[in-house]
Amino acid sequence: MCEKINDRLNGSGCTDITAYEAMKAVRREERRNLIAELKALANKHGYRIVSTIRLKDMDGDTINDE
Repeated sequence: MCEKINDRLNGSGCTDITAYEAMKAVRREERRNLIAELKALANKHGYRIVSTIRLKDMDGDTINDE
């Protein structure tokens, strides 16, 4: 995962790795939940997802693979 260096800075402009790691974990969990919802939707309509789902954050250029 390629995060921008600005994601690691707090409001004061200092590096805050703890907050960065926490936010990264939150984003990861949100992606997992979204993928689970997509799988459930596909299943409801009689489909099965058989390949990797790649998500791209619309606020940045980061591609997130699960």
